[in-house]
Amino acid sequence: MPIYEYMCSACDKRFNLMRSFQDSDQDATCPACANSAQRLISRTSFYSASAPDSAATRRDQANEKMWLAERRGEDWNKKHPDPLKAWREEREKACGKGPEAWVEYSNELKAKEQKEKDYSTYQGGES
Repeated sequence: MPIYEYMCSACDKRFNLMRSFQDSDQDATCPACANSAQRLISRTSFYSASAPDSAATRRDQANEKMWLAERRGEDWNKKHPDPLKAWREEREKACGKGPEAWVEYSNELKAKEQKEKDYSTYQGGES
């Protein structure tokens, strides 16, 4: 039996009833105020019965995954506009601007560490 939607003109309440085709044109009794209610023309939804593993279904699922991934990426970019900003600011304070200066600074640190290592080895050898 189909389900029909009704609306009471007295109290404006909407309700659904399961009725046979023969009784579908008759007015129904409102469950709230017991007045006569008229049948409404409801919007319907259509469902396509296709196999769950059909090509169209798989394509739709893939498109949905891509769409969701793009939205997650957009959300991430809004929350984290520049993830390396703090690191860049620290590098700029320590050694100046630009990647070339960072490489030079890094090489100077390595040379300094090597010099300290060599000096400590030399000091240890004399004692």
